[in-house]
Amino acid sequence: MELFQLRYFLTVAKYENFSKAAEELLISQPSISKAIKMLETELGVSVFERKGKRVTLNNAGKALRERLNGIMSTLDNLQNELSVAAGAKQSTIIFNVLTASSLLPDILLKFKKEYPLINFHLIQKSVATKFDLCITSTLPDTLLNNGILVLGEDIKLAVPLTSHFSLYDSVDLRDLRQENFMLLNKGYTLRTITSHFFDLCGYSPNIAFESDNPHVIRDLVEAGLGISLWPELSWGKIRHHRAKLLHIKNPTCRRNIFVTWPDKKKISPEAQIFLNFIKFYFQRLHSD
Repeated sequence: MELFQLRYFLTVAKYENFSKAAEELLISQPSISKAIKMLETELGVSVFERKGKRVTLNNAGKALRERLNGIMSTLDNLQNELSVAAGAKQSTIIFNVLTASSLLPDILLKFKKEYPLINFHLIQKSVATKFDLCITSTLPDTLLNNGILVLGEDIKLAVPLTSHFSLYDSVDLRDLRQENFMLLNKGYTLRTITSHFFDLCGYSPNIAFESDNPHVIRDLVEAGLGISLWPELSWGKIRHHRAKLLHIKNPTCRRNIFVTWPDKKKISPEAQIFLNFIKFYFQRLHSD
């Protein structure tokens, strides 16, 4: 079967009328009728119920339309995607970064080496609606319909080696009521997630310092000025000669990282390429 036959079929199915389909396709009605007849011969089944000038899809036709909708959409975007992949088309992705910002320089550097003509407009707005992709985090039992899970990670406790807690490998969050915490500023998704863990333990933490920069928090922990909740993978490695990461045995402290897109918005070829890259990036991060 030929690609044009499938396009003709979808157009006839759209209007349930050969004449209207022929008008849209700018071909004669006999030509489109002949193409559909050839398609049915090759498939070995009829796809339409014919009632004079009006046609309706039968069960086989409905099944064929269902299969073709996704395939034809992919084929329609193929040339554009290949142009992007080959570096022949310059474009810009609006990327809303709500989590894992410490990994962003490495992600963009490696991506730009492969796709130098794809640029980025970076934003950090939890209420933003105009973006192509967004990276965010949730509690483990939260599912997002318009997104894919790229990483599930433990959240551990970062303590300086000068702390008596560094003598242990695990800790109960309920035992840390008197400790000084270094946390992200309010408004960050990780701050909301960690606040849930403290709520489960029945207390609000003593906050010695707040920042929007994980590297600052790491430096303060290593300097012995407090402790912090530390996403094990997305915040990068801690310097073990200065600090230590402890497993939190109660409550279970984990989060999921998702890449999402606006509801009912079609993902552009450029964004799809970047989405696939992010998936592979986090797969490697987890395996390393």
